[in-house]
Parts: sequence; structure tokens; C-alpha cells
Amino acid sequence: MSADAVRVAGVTISNPDKVWWPDEGITKSDVARFYDGIWSHVAPWLRDRPLTAERCPDGMGGGCFYQKDFPANAQPVDAPRLVLRAASTRKDVHYLVGGSRSTLAAMVNLGCIALHVMSTRAADMGDCDWLAFDMDPESGGFADAARAGLALRRLLDETKLASYPKTSGSRGLHVFVPLRAGVTPGAAVSFASAVGQELAQREPKLVTMEHAKAKRGGRVFADSFRNGYTQTIVAPYSVRRRPAAPVSTPLAWDEVTTRLDPARFTMRTFDKRIAQANPWADLWRHRQSLPKSVP
Repeated sequence: MSADAVRVAGVTISNPDKVWWPDEGITKSDVARFYDGIWSHVAPWLRDRPLTAERCPDGMGGGCFYQKDFPANAQPVDAPRLVLRAASTRKDVHYLVGGSRSTLAAMVNLGCIALHVMSTRAADMGDCDWLAFDMDPESGGFADAARAGLALRRLLDETKLASYPKTSGSRGLHVFVPLRAGVTPGAAVSFASAVGQELAQREPKLVTMEHAKAKRGGRVFADSFRNGYTQTIVAPYSVRRRPAAPVSTPLAWDEVTTRLDPARFTMRTFDKRIAQANPWADLWRHRQSLPKSVP
């Protein structure tokens, strides 16, 4: 190993000084060290979960692509896999399974910046750990996502469901609802879609369930399909390939306002955030069953 080589969690980071964010001077090895430094926070969201890598090998200087299939002979060779048959292609997909610091460091070494996770675990792909709502704004940015998220919270409160918001790391807001065992991906999609439809009826000028962007009319898209089988969502504490390297950050509901700028939570500032109380600390103690209907 050369004198200037960098090892993180036992993984040698190639091209460690490659600059991924020129304006901030953030390098590839900085990202690997950041994740390793917050491992205790990010680990619960990766452990035993099939992962999709969003690979951006040139950081802000190039494009990104998604990779699901990591055959056994591909890097990282030591990481566990879960083999699932893709319904669309009828081919096997070799998903990486999270759970170790070295797997995470190896993913960064491959150019992975954001971590996309399933709501199910590799040990039981038929059982969801959470319901996820992706409030994806159009022209209004995060302020609209916050309005839609607060309206969603009121609806979930009516159904007696505890919910937990986080920034997406971009313009949107994600809302997680922790679940007791027994909810399949199909049931999760059905319930989330019913909630989204009810929300769109209550807030027709703000929220839509239209998949086609041309039909959304500048409204917030309440994406319920992040709950489907093998579908993924950006994990809490993921870095995003956006200006200033923002982090998908768990929030308390009283932080969700139209004045909140999610860009304040970045790799460079996150040590201050992580030193505060975790607003999601009790999430797993509030696992709940889904009601039979939406109000």
C-alpha cells in the first residue's frame, strides 16, 4: 500500500483525493470517512437490507447511474448478496446486503454517494418495516413539500399512526411510519395509495397522485410506490449528489415548516446536527399495525 493510500473500515479507497464537490473541496475519501464516522446512526437503516447503489464516480462533475446487480465476482466481493428474480426481465439480480462498515466503504469506493434501501429485510422480503411517503415537489420547492407533509401528518394522526419526517437531501420530504410485522409490500402500497388519494382530495391545489409530470400542475406528488416489492428510498443519513453535499436528515415534526432550508444539513455542518438529540430515537418503539381503512 502506498504512503498516500487511504483505508476506511479496512477498505483501500482508490483515488482518495478525487474531488467530488469542487466548490467545497470534498473528496471521495471525505465521503467514506463521513459515513464511517456516523456508522452508529446509519447502520440501523442498512443492516440486512438489500441496497441499490447510486453511483456518481465523478461527483458533481459528471452523471450518475443506478446499480442493483452485483454478481458474486464483482466488487465488493466480500459483501453478502441476496439473489432475487426480476419479474420484468426474468433474470436474477444479485443485491448487495448492508450491515457492515466495510460494505459501506466499498460502495463509496465504487462511486456510490447516496444509499437507497428497501423497507424489507433480506431475511424476510415479504414483511415491511415501515411505510414511506415521498412528498416530491414541483415548482414550489421544499416549502410546498413541508405544507404537504404537514397535511399528511394530520391525516396520519387521524388514523392513529405515528409518523417521522426527514429531508430527502434534495427538495422533498420523506415521511416514515414504523410498522409491526405482518404488512406485505402489496398491502403497504395499497394503504399508502389510499392515504395519498385522500390527501389529494383534501388538498387538491397542493397534492396530486398523477404519475405524469405534465399532469401535476406544479403540485406535490405524493409517491406511495416507494413501498412496493424491491422498491427503494434514500436512507436516513445519506449524502446526496447536490450542491454542498446535503444529507438526508431525520427531523422532529416541529422543525417541518415552510421556512426550513434542508440545504443547511450538509456534510460540512452535520457534526453539529449529530450532536443534538435524535428526533427519531423512539421510532422503533412505535411499530404499529395499519388500520383497515383511511378516514
